[in-house]
Amino acid sequence: MGGGPDSDKPVIRPVSVEGKEALIPVPDPLPWLHRIREIVDSSEAPFLDGLSRWLTVNWSPPNSDLLGVTRFELEPNELMRRRRMKAPSGPVEIELHPILVDDQELLEHTFVHELLHAAGLTTHNLRHSELTEMLAPAPSLSDSPVLQRLRSAVIDGQHIQQWKCNGCSFQWKRSTVSRPKRCPKCAKSEVVPYE
Repeated sequence: MGGGPDSDKPVIRPVSVEGKEALIPVPDPLPWLHRIREIVDSSEAPFLDGLSRWLTVNWSPPNSDLLGVTRFELEPNELMRRRRMKAPSGPVEIELHPILVDDQELLEHTFVHELLHAAGLTTHNLRHSELTEMLAPAPSLSDSPVLQRLRSAVIDGQHIQQWKCNGCSFQWKRSTVSRPKRCPKCAKSEVVPYE
């Protein structure tokens, strides 16, 4: 997806921020599962009751390009059938990136996001987002050292490293992932990539 240097659409590339091996134990899912159970109806989260038996949580390899991932042992069609029947999901594993040990808020946010998937909210929709934010809000970019590192890695990997305003000729170094809408000096919307 995306285009070349003249395109407004970003080029999507996996970002891998090398982390170190996590030397601390993975977070305990039980307190979060109790909180989820208090606010989520069992019809929305049909796998919730079986997670105490079926769930394992591990750290992912330090070179993973995902902050968190939920993997069910069953193939997707069987999993959806069990979801409709409100039957147990079978074995499910959550992996968390060890870089998250440096950012408690982002660790909790990512963990809750994955626990909701494991509980049966398998799609990324508005309800999944609302529940994640209600239980463990995401940290702001300015408060998250991990998100700052990821943003830097994305920016460093982009073809375009500078912007130029065709209105006033002002040039500046790229500091955001998205294309600027206006020039920071003259406020005109004549911003183009500059190499």
